[in-house]
Amino acid sequence: MSTPTPLAGRLVALRTKDEVRASLETHSAYVIEVPAKFANVVKDVVQAAVPGFKTSEISHLRRVVQFKYLPPYLQKQFYPPTRLPRGDEDNPAAPALLSTSPAPAPRDGSEDSAEQLHLVRYFLLCPTKHIQHADLFALLRQCPPFDAKNAAAPRVFYVTVPALAPISAEQAALWTDKYWPISYKNTNPYGPHPSLVQRNAAEIEGEAGGWLALANTAGKQISEKCLGEEIGVVVVDRMKGTPHVIAVAGDCRWRSPTGTTEEHTGTGNVMAHAVQRAIAMVAKKRLRAAGTDPALLDRSLFCDSPLTAVEKEYYERDNIASSGYLCVDLDIYLTNEPCVMCSMAILHSRFRRCIFTTRMTHTGGMTADSVDSNPSSAGLKNGLFWRPSELNWKFLAWEFKQDGKGKKASAVASAVPCKAMLHV
Repeated sequence: MSTPTPLAGRLVALRTKDEVRASLETHSAYVIEVPAKFANVVKDVVQAAVPGFKTSEISHLRRVVQFKYLPPYLQKQFYPPTRLPRGDEDNPAAPALLSTSPAPAPRDGSEDSAEQLHLVRYFLLCPTKHIQHADLFALLRQCPPFDAKNAAAPRVFYVTVPALAPISAEQAALWTDKYWPISYKNTNPYGPHPSLVQRNAAEIEGEAGGWLALANTAGKQISEKCLGEEIGVVVVDRMKGTPHVIAVAGDCRWRSPTGTTEEHTGTGNVMAHAVQRAIAMVAKKRLRAAGTDPALLDRSLFCDSPLTAVEKEYYERDNIASSGYLCVDLDIYLTNEPCVMCSMAILHSRFRRCIFTTRMTHTGGMTADSVDSNPSSAGLKNGLFWRPSELNWKFLAWEFKQDGKGKKASAVASAVPCKAMLHV
């Protein structure tokens, strides 16, 4: 059999369900303008007055920020700064105090205005849910420098900030420009660590296009027999360095338990999806490696025997150990995003990595976000590959973006008849 031409493209790591939530969830927080010297005093007073507030809630946000580091939209909102005491008025050698009058600083870029920008800081206090504005204002009035005679009233701003930490340096930079300066700690609290994803992607990116092309071949061969949709799966073992194809399977939803082709209506035989067939072939090969007749597992409902040339070629290879839990440490490549049932089968079979080319917006179980802003492409958003608090296994997953193709999302056109069933 000739080797199919590898697909050209790139791997895009899937976002987990929690990552998607983190990228969308925001809340309102208080920011005050305060002389740099008094920032810690104000922080301690507010912290003592709001015991329900834990600083861990906003640990991903910069607490004290200079004017020049604020995003442009906030610079426009906060400028000009109020004239406030420096905090060094007890030093006779210090320059004269800035006026404590609340009159705004000049907008002409004068040295006086620039000096005030250098002296003040913008302090992120806490989310607004913890204290009412009036109560906060009264509290600040008791803090220096706002408690001084004739002191300017504290300026309290409402700022929208991300409620959860960023998952990448790119997202942190985006949020810094859009919301508030972000502190990125080079980790991902809502999914696999970025270094883990990068390391695994680097290992498979050079060969992914080849395995996906083979999956395409499997889908075409089974479709030509009118047994299923043009969907294929390839199972690969690369734990020993050199990758080996363990199983190749196409979709057989239109094949009856007796082997005949059924009408292409409804869902067909869901137990004969390509993923289910590939997993069954892996199990039968392990039995064969152990010296047990794999025919013991033959079930006509599952269509778990090879039916095409490409399926037979790889099924007949003795290249898997008898030991090991089913598909543990194996990779699975798919022409299409697996449905919810097949996603759970992949999870419970203990696959290591999953890579697919085409999103299935109405049935897919792997993705957790929409393919675009179109409501019709919202998808199920299950993100079943990484939900450790709910499921007993997790693995890495990527969508393979083919070169020259835009955003692609589809559903299996189950009502389209196969060529062999057309009557002229």
